[in-house]
Amino acid sequence: MRDMIVNELNRQDSLDIIQNYVLEKVEIKNFQKNDIASEMFHLFANVLDLGREVRISKILKDNSLTEAKIADIFLVLVSICNSLDINLFDAFMKKSN
Repeated sequence: MRDMIVNELNRQDSLDIIQNYVLEKVEIKNFQKNDIASEMFHLFANVLDLGREVRISKILKDNSLTEAKIADIFLVLVSICNSLDINLFDAFMKKSN
């Protein structure tokens, strides 16, 4: 899944493009699209895992585990936004003002 993202997206892509890409191309394992309860469970589980990964990363002085977990969380968050028809960029801008 990550190889697809690396090959088709780049740093200049907007959050809108990334969100649409996730909607169209990325299947996140262990839940069906639009199953919000499953998506939320997946998000919470990943956030709990992130806590563990951060502690391990500090001990090992290696952020690769933390980086991968944060990417997983971002993908699940974008998927939740897609399920709820929320544009993440618009939501961010409204919150920032």
